[in-house]
Amino acid sequence: MAGTISPTEKVFLPGSPHYEQLRKAFINANVPAKYPREIHRPICVQDVIAAVNRAKELGIPIGVRSGGHLFTCMSLWQDGLLIDTSNLNRQVEYEEKTQTITYGPAVRVCEISEKLEKLGRFFPHGHAPSVAMGGFTLAGGQGFFMRGWGATVDQWVTELEVVVPDGSLIRANASENADVFWAARGSGQGFFGVVTKFCARTISARKFYQRQRTFSIGPNGKLFNEVLTLAIEQNEKTPKYGTEVAVCTFFPEKFNPTIEGDEISEPSSLMMSITAAAYVDSISEAETLLSAFDYVPDGLAEVVAGPAPVILKSWKEVFQEQDMLVPYGNGEIWHIDSILNDPSIPLPEMIEAIKPSQTQLPTRQSVGVIYIGDTYPDVGKMAFSLPQQYYISTFTCTKNPTKIPALRNWMKNVYREAEKVACGMYVADYDITFRKSKVMTDSAFERFIKIRDKWDPECRFPLTLE
Repeated sequence: MAGTISPTEKVFLPGSPHYEQLRKAFINANVPAKYPREIHRPICVQDVIAAVNRAKELGIPIGVRSGGHLFTCMSLWQDGLLIDTSNLNRQVEYEEKTQTITYGPAVRVCEISEKLEKLGRFFPHGHAPSVAMGGFTLAGGQGFFMRGWGATVDQWVTELEVVVPDGSLIRANASENADVFWAARGSGQGFFGVVTKFCARTISARKFYQRQRTFSIGPNGKLFNEVLTLAIEQNEKTPKYGTEVAVCTFFPEKFNPTIEGDEISEPSSLMMSITAAAYVDSISEAETLLSAFDYVPDGLAEVVAGPAPVILKSWKEVFQEQDMLVPYGNGEIWHIDSILNDPSIPLPEMIEAIKPSQTQLPTRQSVGVIYIGDTYPDVGKMAFSLPQQYYISTFTCTKNPTKIPALRNWMKNVYREAEKVACGMYVADYDITFRKSKVMTDSAFERFIKIRDKWDPECRFPLTLE
């Protein structure tokens, strides 16, 4: 039974109105046939405590969902208890004296961005507007301008309010329950509690400038190596602070609204974009910071689409572009896999290994994404510990459920090759049922397990990492 759910309705059982609507509240249309014994939708901390205690009473596992953007739907546990935080602290509060914000787990990226824009403040939230801040933050936070400012949980998030497995409410920061604070920042779906509130610092807002070059790289991505090398070399010439660079591969048919199916025209020349952004006060500053991308070598000049001026963009425009890249809500079945490259491996070897995952896209809506993170975390500070020099990912998409096995097989094949140059993967993309990979360094994972065993000895929040 679809429709609006009253905030006063907090517990949903199988067969009751809205149960199935809530069970399937993920952006991926391919929701597994897993049926929680109870779904709880808390509106306050006491409701969360009651839900955790209820799971203890029943002896069942807990899954936590903030926005439902994990394509794997890992918060669903058969006969478990799902805590849907959609109505929990769904607000952003600003403390002017400390210039900090607090936000609940289900606050969306677009909501936090809109609030901060009105305040004239900024915080490096995520790129996708409908992603909830709970999942984004716990995964570590590949926020805007990561290459200079690091992961969002590193320099920006200062404190958490958490309901832990015994049902108690704690604060976790660098000096109080510091082990939980360390473990929460980067463990993602593996975290052993319900974060009810996050606290983070902000800076004065600036303006978002962007320039984009799009190349036609030929059938099967013939010029992929050359364009990616260009992007990486020019990135290295670009100052780190307040800038970011991303590369995307896609078919031109992807954005054609008149096409419905998965098929692409033959032969279709793959497109490859280099998008560079700067967060500064003026267009002259942005043009200076992004000037390395003026250069296009002679061998690529004939396949690049026109000039690429630096332009001012609103956050609304930025988010609209993100939604076009990964649309949802109309039956899209998404699957993602990714790697974080091993920085010790030479660039040409890395490019060759990832090329199939970026150029052999299996459907019209599929897309390859390379985000230049240039981030090398301190394992002593947080569970987010793997280097994120380059985040390399592929999103496959179809609306036809019969194609799922073939698409998963395709993904396994191309990432079997890509993982040869990997040091691990970003925890937000991890699927224990699909491909096992490191999501932390070995020492960080060992430390995480010890902390987890201390706080959750009964494994009330099941471990979905290895």
